[in-house]
Amino acid sequence: MPWLERLGGDPALLTWVAVAALVEAAMYASMARESWRRRWQRRMLVVAAPLSCALYHVALPVSSLKSVLGLGAMAAVFVGLSPSLSRRRHGWIWVSALAAAPILLKTFRLLYPPAGELRMEFLGQLMWIRTTVITVLRDLELEGVHFGFWPRAREWKTGFLYFVLLMPVALGLAWATGFAQPALPEGPWTWTAARAAAAFFGILWVVALSEEFFFRGLLYGAVRRRMHPVFAIPLSGGFFAALHPQGGTGLVAVFLLGCALAGLYEWRRSLWPGIVLHALNNGVILWATLALFAGLG
Repeated sequence: MPWLERLGGDPALLTWVAVAALVEAAMYASMARESWRRRWQRRMLVVAAPLSCALYHVALPVSSLKSVLGLGAMAAVFVGLSPSLSRRRHGWIWVSALAAAPILLKTFRLLYPPAGELRMEFLGQLMWIRTTVITVLRDLELEGVHFGFWPRAREWKTGFLYFVLLMPVALGLAWATGFAQPALPEGPWTWTAARAAAAFFGILWVVALSEEFFFRGLLYGAVRRRMHPVFAIPLSGGFFAALHPQGGTGLVAVFLLGCALAGLYEWRRSLWPGIVLHALNNGVILWATLALFAGLG
């Protein structure tokens, strides 16, 4: 990836990337407390949505004005419609559908073309998730989600423990059905470990955070208020599997993962243990050590 080599040799470009990363981290940190989230005015949410993208645009030649304006326009639509949708009956369904639509329709692939092996669409997803989560937390006034900026030590421990307990079951089921095959990573182990760590935190803040917020924080929370966990957990797992089409063999594994994540949320009443488990499951640790899971989670 020539642009990465160029970035490593140019202090000015490295500075722009560092500034963009710090700005994005600061805006994610604002989700940690309700008092901080309340300070976000709707106009500010729209303007801030593509801010990191605009900073990346200076450093990364794969960015473009189209990506900045596109994300800003999407944020304006979501932030503008969210209050009225939230007031409707089952408003969380409407808001969730509007938030998930750009990701399900793969809109960010059009706005952020890949740079070599690097999927730049995650930049757009990261900023979109931050904007939608802050907006949803403001408008729906959710209770019991316990959403913060960073997992506490107990939440890291719980998520990792669940991962260790579920890994033998997941590996056995995947290998028995032919859903996954063991594969050792290629290249030096130091490079593999660095890529795995970067991928883990990328998945933690993009895929795992968004899916746990919407599937467990919104969907399971709404179902749980209407029925006992014995019924709510498999129903939530069914929704999760239905929106992760993997074929016959993969469907069972995804359903069980969805049930485990819902059960973990029911037990701990916090999203973060499930986010940690979800990120670990999504191929980072398994890919770096023994197995390559093709799409589990």
